[in-house]
Amino acid sequence: MTIPEQTVPFTVLGAAASAPVKSQLARHIFQTENLTVRFSGDDRISPIQRLNLAINESEITCILGASGCGKTTLLKTLGGFIVGEPVGGVLFKGHYLNGPISDIVMIFQENNLYPWLTVRANVRFGVKFKKNLQDKEKRISHFLDIVGLTDAASRFPHQLSGGMKQRVAIARALVSDPSVVLLDEPFSALDVSLRRRMQDLMLQLWRDTSKTMIMVTHNIEEAIRVGHRVIVLGDVPAKVLIDTKTANEAYDDRYSPEFLELQKQIETIIY
Repeated sequence: MTIPEQTVPFTVLGAAASAPVKSQLARHIFQTENLTVRFSGDDRISPIQRLNLAINESEITCILGASGCGKTTLLKTLGGFIVGEPVGGVLFKGHYLNGPISDIVMIFQENNLYPWLTVRANVRFGVKFKKNLQDKEKRISHFLDIVGLTDAASRFPHQLSGGMKQRVAIARALVSDPSVVLLDEPFSALDVSLRRRMQDLMLQLWRDTSKTMIMVTHNIEEAIRVGHRVIVLGDVPAKVLIDTKTANEAYDDRYSPEFLELQKQIETIIY
């Protein structure tokens, strides 16, 4: 089905900008419009140049690619932490994104917990600046329960395992009720068994909340198993080499022919 184009009401989130655009709004929560990012230094490095990409709402999108291809740079532009050149930009819900906003949260590879705060207090920090949320303490208890940390609520980060710390970071992100959760290799430091349990948790959280989740990972198996859509970036500046839907029961089984074939295809491109 073709989605008709319609004019986007021009608003800027985080700063000023200059011109209206046309965009396909249906289900698209993000669109990059000729996105270009350059870093200054000895040479002008441009990991992303005139990239056009749409991200659907209420899906898990996984981004793969070789080191240095612009995965994390793209993720940070979607979060407003990096702002591209004025030749284009990132549209969030139809408006230019030009800085971080509370409706988008990011979970990093390092959990970034405050060591002097308890688990509960770390999660509470997620709602500190949310004035409109009702029953904050009830929400905190709810998300501690969802990630299985109710009994550990009074512990400090140094008393937690690696997986527990990441669960605190996830609860802290979700308690603020964002529209989007960005994840930058959140499970890379975990062993295989724990990593798979965290993947199961992520899928369960999505089933419970239908949040838009965008995850950068180096783990091909993880991307196929968790994602509803897998995007593979390559080259510099970044190009989309593979963009495929994986919201299919065949991809729930890591030993299915479809799963193994896609994994092989991605490995051939990345490695």
